[in-house]
Amino acid sequence: MISKAMLAALGISLSLTSFEAQALPSAPSPLPPSSETILIRGGCGLGWHRGPWGGCRPNGYWRRPGPRCWWRGTPWGPRRVCAW
Repeated sequence: MISKAMLAALGISLSLTSFEAQALPSAPSPLPPSSETILIRGGCGLGWHRGPWGGCRPNGYWRRPGPRCWWRGTPWGPRRVCAW
């Protein structure tokens, strides 16, 4: 029967052991870069750009939205109406 101290020692020794990973190879690839790869600025594609919070937005000009609230006469007096 394996004691808790042996299991703890085995766990610590395994956690301190370095494992070889292939996620970042140290040698560069011998193949030339593919000519079929098209680099797009910002990653959003043609006609789009990154917004202030990192999302993709269509290119174009920004214009101020029109008035959203106005006053309307009612039988009980003027009321403010907003179109949200």
